[in-house]
Amino acid sequence: MREYANETIKVIEERSSVRRFVPDSITEEERKIITSAAIRAPNGGRMSKFTLIDVRDPILKKTLSKTCDNQPFIATAPGVYAVMSDFRRWFRLFNMYVKTSSTKLNHPREDEIILCAIDALLAAQNMVIAAESLGIGSCYIADMIINYQKHKQLFRLPQYVMPITLVVFGRRPPEMEAKLTPRIDISVVHRDYYRDPTDEELRRMVVPLLGKDRNGNVVTTVEEYVYRWYLRRLGGALSFDRANNVREMFNDWLKDPYEG
Repeated sequence: MREYANETIKVIEERSSVRRFVPDSITEEERKIITSAAIRAPNGGRMSKFTLIDVRDPILKKTLSKTCDNQPFIATAPGVYAVMSDFRRWFRLFNMYVKTSSTKLNHPREDEIILCAIDALLAAQNMVIAAESLGIGSCYIADMIINYQKHKQLFRLPQYVMPITLVVFGRRPPEMEAKLTPRIDISVVHRDYYRDPTDEELRRMVVPLLGKDRNGNVVTTVEEYVYRWYLRRLGGALSFDRANNVREMFNDWLKDPYEG
């Protein structure tokens, strides 16, 4: 059995995504612990530029299971939280007070899109680790950024509030073992300067990720694996759909003037 420096490191190292849950396996007290962890996440200027939408309505969950790339387990997850970037609270304050001075009121720009997204994702990760420490599994749903206009309408999002991710929670069934998925075989820690890997290092990087049969035999080639992920990330219809939705999100954020 692997040994860890402490229990926190064990939780981080052994956490894995869960997509099948025991029904009603989160208490109200556990929900409070998980969301409190989000609030305590690091954030720029203590501004906490994120919002969590606790989705309880079964109809909303079912809708999300379809709009987030047709993933049925979202509909049955005990805990579903939509994580949003949110600069609206602060801009409304700026609109209330700065405009009364002689200072020109500027609108949030591209830098705040990134900074708000960082706040939101740090909060989401704190939730995931807090849940894992309670024995509650979780899964990130990056497809929240697909179907942006539908999600904007679904959650009644005003300007300067942007969907970043969906996180689902629940305890895994007793018969389902936690299984750690492999990661790329290359150092992501560089000393002082960025070092571009060699072609051979890049090829070796994905070897642990290749598909295997029940006997542990590799059944895909590096070329096949890389091409499949190219289609998912850059070359397939879903990647273009995702990019177009993100462009719409950015356009909504950057439009002027402020719609209060």
